[in-house]
Formats: sequence, C-alpha cells, structure tokens
Amino acid sequence: MRTTWTQRLVRGGASGIAGGTAAAVVLWMAVEPVLSRAIALEGAGADAHDHAGSEGAHSHSHEAGEVVTRLQQQIGGTLTVIIVAALMGLAFSVVYARSRHRLPGRTDLGKSTALGMLAFVVMALLPALVIPANPPGVGDPDTVNYRTLCYFVVIGLGVLVVGAAFGTQRFLERRGTSLGLTWLAVAAVATLGAGAVLLFAPGPADVVPGSVPAALLWDFRVGSLAQLGAMWGVIGLVHGAVTHRAEVARPGAGRPMAVRA
Repeated sequence: MRTTWTQRLVRGGASGIAGGTAAAVVLWMAVEPVLSRAIALEGAGADAHDHAGSEGAHSHSHEAGEVVTRLQQQIGGTLTVIIVAALMGLAFSVVYARSRHRLPGRTDLGKSTALGMLAFVVMALLPALVIPANPPGVGDPDTVNYRTLCYFVVIGLGVLVVGAAFGTQRFLERRGTSLGLTWLAVAAVATLGAGAVLLFAPGPADVVPGSVPAALLWDFRVGSLAQLGAMWGVIGLVHGAVTHRAEVARPGAGRPMAVRA
C-alpha cells in the first residue's frame, strides 16, 4: 500500500508541532531571559532620555499606552513559534517526499535527519551569518523592510545552492561517476555556493550602539540560532522516526517482520 499525501502531511504536522515545542522550550530557557535584559536596557535608556525633557508627561503616557503585558507577549510568542513550526513541518514533509531519493542515508531516519540539517543551514545558519538577529532596541526601525528582504534573498540563494548541488549529483550519477567522487563534487559545489552567498549576499548596514553590551548581543544571537536548531533538528528526527516506523510496518515493504511468541 502506497503512502498517501494525507499520511505524509500528518507526519509533517506532528513533527512540526514537536519541533515547535522544542523551540519554545529553548525560547523560554535561552532567549526570553536575554529579551528581558534587552527590554530593561531599552526602557532604562528611554526613561533617562525622557526624564531630561518631561518626567510627568512620560510617566502618564507610559501608563496609558501599555496595552499588552509582557506575559501576554511571551504567551503569544510561544504560540507563534509552535504554529510556524507546524507549518514548516508540513512543508518539510512535501520537500522530503520529493527529494528523498537524493538525500544521504540508508533509512528514512537518516535521510530525514539529513534534510533537517540542510533546512537548518539554509533557513537559519546562512541568514544568521549574513543578517545576525538583534534584540529590541538594536538596529534602525526604518530598515526593517530592507532586513526582511535581505533575509528572503539569502534563503532564496541558499535554495539555489542546494538545487545546484542536487543537480550536480544527478548529472554525475547519469554519467556513471563513482559514489565517492560524486559526493566530493556535491560537497565542493555546496561549499563554494555557500561561500559565495556569504560574500556577495546583501546585508544590513545597521550599527550596533555602543551602549548595548556585547555579551547581551552574543547571548541573543546564539539563543535565537539554538532555538531554530532545536526546531529543525526535532522536525527531522521525529519525521524520520515516524516515517521509518511506518515503512517498516507497511505490508509488502520487503523487510523482515518481528514475530512475537
């Protein structure tokens, strides 16, 4: 019996929710404490600036303008992380179904894990190296649209590099090139392509204010990357484990079935 698209999407959605939950845990443990420090630093700077002008007016506007509490922001952020991860899991299952035969690994667990690592590199690591994440209060608000555009450009270039690597693999396999030389060429194309993206991709021109501690900036960027790493890692592992188990249990799969006494 062939695997249906409904089954694939269910696996992808479930793995996405698992990945989102893992990312939410990292968010609360590693990112939220840094966010709280950044918000406190930003608030202290704003209070000091406004205090020099009009202390009473600032106090009144601050109290009247606080509509969403910090806890509500945290809960909303957590739900957003899980929802986005679930959507990424659905996309992951579609890409896996289309590229499974091109991925390294002998089992679905190995292939899915490899795709999860690849997704992390393209969707998280490359953008983080070109456009590092910044905590609140860092960066020019007027460059938000430009930064978003740069982010998607980097992801698009990363996808093109992956396509070029897969194209190289397919070309060399058709020519009967040995497996070792094929993967060596694929690795070379991927490395050179990633290097070109890092060198030539557009990046933001934002300058980090000197008042922002380097430790806070570093902790936020590492925590954000760890959050995405947890999401893609768990998506790849859970999707691979579920798919592998389903394929082993599928009638006619050509694998020996365990017999219980």
